[in-house]
Amino acid sequence: MRSGFRSLGAATILLACSCSSGCTKDEPPSVHTTHQFRFIDVSDQQGLPPQILIQDRVDRFMPESMTGGVVIFDCDGDGDLDLYLLCHGPTADRNVSDRSARNRLYRQEQPWRFVDITDLSGADDSGYAMGAAAGDIDNDGDLDLYISNLGPDRLLENDGSGVFTDISEASGIEVDGWSSSVLFADVDGDNNLDIYVTRYLELDETIRVTNHGGLPEYPAPGQFKGAQDQLLRNNGDGSFVSITIEAGLDRPSRGLGVIAGDLDGDGVLDLYVANDGEPNQAWLGDGSAGFHDAAMEMGLAINIFGQPEAGMGIAHGDVDGDGLLDLIVTHLISESDTLYQNLGQGHFKDVTGARGLAHPTIDFTGFGTLLFDGDNDGDLDLVTSHGRVLRGITHSMAAGSRHWKPYAEEDHLFLNDGQGRFRIDGKSGFATRIGVSRGLAGGDLDNDGDIDLVITEADGSLRWWKNQSEPSSWWLLNVIDPSSNRTDLGAVVEFHDGHKLQRRRVGGGGSYLSGSDQRIHLATRKEGERSLKVRWSDGTSESFQVPPHRTISTLRKGEGE
Repeated sequence: MRSGFRSLGAATILLACSCSSGCTKDEPPSVHTTHQFRFIDVSDQQGLPPQILIQDRVDRFMPESMTGGVVIFDCDGDGDLDLYLLCHGPTADRNVSDRSARNRLYRQEQPWRFVDITDLSGADDSGYAMGAAAGDIDNDGDLDLYISNLGPDRLLENDGSGVFTDISEASGIEVDGWSSSVLFADVDGDNNLDIYVTRYLELDETIRVTNHGGLPEYPAPGQFKGAQDQLLRNNGDGSFVSITIEAGLDRPSRGLGVIAGDLDGDGVLDLYVANDGEPNQAWLGDGSAGFHDAAMEMGLAINIFGQPEAGMGIAHGDVDGDGLLDLIVTHLISESDTLYQNLGQGHFKDVTGARGLAHPTIDFTGFGTLLFDGDNDGDLDLVTSHGRVLRGITHSMAAGSRHWKPYAEEDHLFLNDGQGRFRIDGKSGFATRIGVSRGLAGGDLDNDGDIDLVITEADGSLRWWKNQSEPSSWWLLNVIDPSSNRTDLGAVVEFHDGHKLQRRRVGGGGSYLSGSDQRIHLATRKEGERSLKVRWSDGTSESFQVPPHRTISTLRKGEGE
C-alpha cells in the first residue's frame, strides 16, 4: 500500500532538517555534550495548505471556541511518527457534509518530511471534529482511531498500512452529542482495550449572548447541562457495548480531560476526569470495570480554596521523583492551573503555589498540557497551551484574523528543578508566537532523542515546535506485551541512571482532545551504573539490560529477568 501512496503523487510537505550530518529515520544524528536547549518554530516552513480556518464571524458558535485536537502516532508501523489533525467547518449544520473540512492524515516519510495521505487513508471523516485517540482495539499490532465529534463519534480500524475503515456501525458505537477527550484503557483486565469518552454538555444552539459592550460572545458552559460520559467495553470480537451505568459512572458532568492511572496505589486502574466548572471525578476501579467516585476524600475534586474550577486538560507524571503519579489540571483565566501532589495511599494535596505555578498561570486560560522531559535532564517539565474563550485586550503581537486576536495568549513552558518546582523557561525560544491554542501533543518526530511538540489553534491551524536540546544519552522504548501483540498501556518503566530514578507510565491519555506518542522517552546527563525495570500492567515485573544509548529499542514481556 505504501508504494501505491507514492505513485499517486500526494502533496509533499518539507520541514527544514537541522541535522548537518544528514540524519535519516534509522540513523539519528550525532549529538554533542553541550546540552543546548532550544525550540524552533518550524510552522511557516512546513508548507501545509491552510485548512478551513474560522475567520470573521458575526455570531459566536460555542463549539468553534473549544476545538480541536491532534494525534501523534505511527499509522503504518514503519517506526516513525505520523500526524492526525482534527478539523471542523464553519457551519453549525452538521447535517450538511462539508468535505473541505474533513480530518487530515499526514504520513512522515523522512524526518520532518510529511505526505498528505488523507484521500487514500479512509480517515477523512467530515464530522464536526473535537478530538481523537489512537489505540489497538483488535490486538493486531497497529493503531486504530476513535474520533470524538459534535455529533456521531467514529471508530476507524487500521489495516496496518495506514488505511482505515469506518466500523462505527458494525462495532456498535452509538455515541452522539458533544464528545471531547478520548482514552483507550483495559478497564476489566481481559487484555482488550476499552474506550472512555468524556462528554461535555448538552448544547442548545439557539442560545446567543453578548458582552457588556454589546458584542457577540461565546456562551458560558454554566448555561448548559452536563452530558453523560461513556465507557465502551471491548467484547474482543470487533464489537463494543456501553457499560456506563453498570460500571457506576452515572453522574453527568461537563468533562473535557481524562487520564488513566493507579491513583490510590492498589495496583488497579483508576480514571480521573477534569470537569468544566464542576468538581473533578476520581473514579477508583475494582479491576472488573466497576468504579466509584472518591475525588472529594482524595483531595482531587476541588482546589485548595474549596472551589471547583474550569478543568480543561490534564497532565500526569512523577514531577518530584518520589515514584507517585502527580496531576496537573489547566483552567480558565483567574483560576490558575492546579498541581495535585500525590502523597500516597490515595491522598493528594494542592501545592500549586508552593511549586511555582500559581502566579504565572492565573492570567491565562489553559487547554492542552503535557509533562515531558523537554531539556533531557531526567525530570519532567511542563508545557501548556493557552487561549481565551472570552474577549480580552488584544496583544500587539497577536496572530490570526480579527476574529481571534482578542482571544490570543502566549503558551508556556515550565522547567522542573528536579524537586517538582517549576519556573517559566525564558531562553529556549518556545512560545514566541501569541495565538489561540487548544490541543497539544508531544513525540520525537525526527527520532533524534528529544520530544517535539505540535499545537492546534482555534482557527484550525497547526504550530510545529522542533526540539533541539542535543541530549548526551537518550532512549526511546516500545513496551510490548506479546500476549496482546500491542503496547502494554498501563505498564511503568523504571530507569535508574546511578543518581536518580525515573518512572514513566506507558499511555494513560491526558492533554486536551489530543494524543501523544506512546513510546517511553528517557534521558540523562549523568554517568553511572544504569538499570532498567518494567512493571507490567498485570502487576508482574521484569528487569532488562539497558540498551545502548541514543537508540530506539523494544522491551518485550517475557524477555527480561
